[in-house]
Amino acid sequence: MHITAKSRISVKTITAAATILFAFTSVAHANMRVRPTAINFGADALGSKSSHTVILTNENSRRRITISSAITTAPQFTYSGPALPVTLNPGQSLAGFVTFSPTSAVAYSGSLKFKQANGTTESVALSGDGGSSTPAPSAIAPSISTQPLSASILAGQTATFNIAATGTSPMTYQWSKNGAAISGATSSSYTTPAETTADNNSKFTVAVSNSAGSATSNAAMLTVTSPFVAPSITTQPASQTVIAGKTASFAVAATGTSPMTYQWSKNGAAISGATSSSYTTPAETAADNNSKFTVAVSNTAGNSTSNAAVLTVTSATVAPAITAQPASQSVIAGKTASFSVTATGTSPMTYQWSKNGAAISGATSATYTTPAETTADNSAKFTVAVSNSAGSATSSAAVLTVTASTLLLNSSSSSVSFGSVNVSSSGTQNITLTNAGNSTVTISNVTVSGAGFNASGISSGLILTPGQTATLTATFSPSAAGSASGSVSVASNATNSPDAIALSGTGVAAVSHSVSLTWTPSTSTVMGYNTYTSTVSGGPYTKLTSAPVSTSSYTDSSVVAGQTYFFVVTSVTSSNVESAYSAEVSALVP
Repeated sequence: MHITAKSRISVKTITAAATILFAFTSVAHANMRVRPTAINFGADALGSKSSHTVILTNENSRRRITISSAITTAPQFTYSGPALPVTLNPGQSLAGFVTFSPTSAVAYSGSLKFKQANGTTESVALSGDGGSSTPAPSAIAPSISTQPLSASILAGQTATFNIAATGTSPMTYQWSKNGAAISGATSSSYTTPAETTADNNSKFTVAVSNSAGSATSNAAMLTVTSPFVAPSITTQPASQTVIAGKTASFAVAATGTSPMTYQWSKNGAAISGATSSSYTTPAETAADNNSKFTVAVSNTAGNSTSNAAVLTVTSATVAPAITAQPASQSVIAGKTASFSVTATGTSPMTYQWSKNGAAISGATSATYTTPAETTADNSAKFTVAVSNSAGSATSSAAVLTVTASTLLLNSSSSSVSFGSVNVSSSGTQNITLTNAGNSTVTISNVTVSGAGFNASGISSGLILTPGQTATLTATFSPSAAGSASGSVSVASNATNSPDAIALSGTGVAAVSHSVSLTWTPSTSTVMGYNTYTSTVSGGPYTKLTSAPVSTSSYTDSSVVAGQTYFFVVTSVTSSNVESAYSAEVSALVP
């Protein structure tokens, strides 16, 4: 078969003619261009197949175009390409293929029609001649007849690249991105995954190979841009109050795709030249009182209008008037006092506090906090003068009362007796410490004297606020029989420090106690008996015997003086079956 200069591919396979139909949504009044407008395949042998590339381009700079269907009017002509429907962004192109497969030695004509969703149609005239069957030519290396076209998409969309090549079949394809082979991209068309802005300016090429050689396409550039986002106002313009003759300023903040434009309006009428995110009015008059200012923010994706900001214009300056007088204060020496005032009037207003008629340096706000006071400041009088351009007003006098600081730490008892305590055991007594003054007291340390006495519960550095208490626990643990005495001393910053508490107690020799139990033996054959005890009548009981005893008696030596105990007994068979509790008996240990 003779290969002419026309772009076509002769192959041995025969494909059936097909009509490809698609449906989708498009924007009316879009501009679509199809290249070329006519294709002549010339003479092709019967049973062969030759293809030409068809390029569709969206030449509308603002609107997208959706291609809904592609139809061939003669069965010898078939169309193939990316699955339809396909939407093209402004400037984006799509490559497809039209194939001629003659079935008879006659001349053929037809057309390929691309239909848009808005109803318009673009056509390509098709023609070709059927010839006799001829043997396949010698292998010819690939030659790229249609290069892949650069594409521009929005982030989140896919892009499709196509190539057409001539040469002896079969031919293989391998697409690459920025020089790296793309796994699985081995056909004449490649559609990317959904892209991100990180893929902007990526370069796509394809290598076409057959048994006679290979050819690599030009690089197609992918441009990925962020989607257009309509404006959204994040900070509304705030209402303003000004005096007649003054200006007012309004501002707005908005998010959205740049560039964004601004247009301010007053009472619904656009203000000439007010086209930025902020607007300053001319000097206002009383006639502008209650005017409403809005701003429309726009970009290519839409627009948003702000809430109305109301302008209040007052006709004259208002002198200060005090609405809340400073209140008298009472503090302890060493503490500070705070005074405040509330006033109405035209801003700006200034403040000047005075003490006993003398201005206080730096005291120029609506509140004033004194330094740490002393009793010398008792009965001092504080006033404040509030001023603006229209006049001034002076507050009533607030009187400061400063009382002397008292630091007192009192204990709940001056002496504590533990009474008689068994040797090698211990007794405890709690002592309550109270801050009886009007200032905080800090305990520095606690010391104890006397054999067998100790104290706990109070740590060094403990701070007690006025009226607060703490518990000191004193312990007497005699090591020998006989009377003992001692003391515990609590040191602090209180004026009555240290606070000393006398301690006394008597150690007595420990006396052993026991309870002996006997019972009538069981009339049944048993292995032994278990003994149980409790300090509560009716239990619950605790077992005293680790294993059943064979005798009908038991002595409990674990009892202590002054305690009542309750006992029960059970019998146990050789099969380790235990009976119910016996009748309960009690014993008071003297």
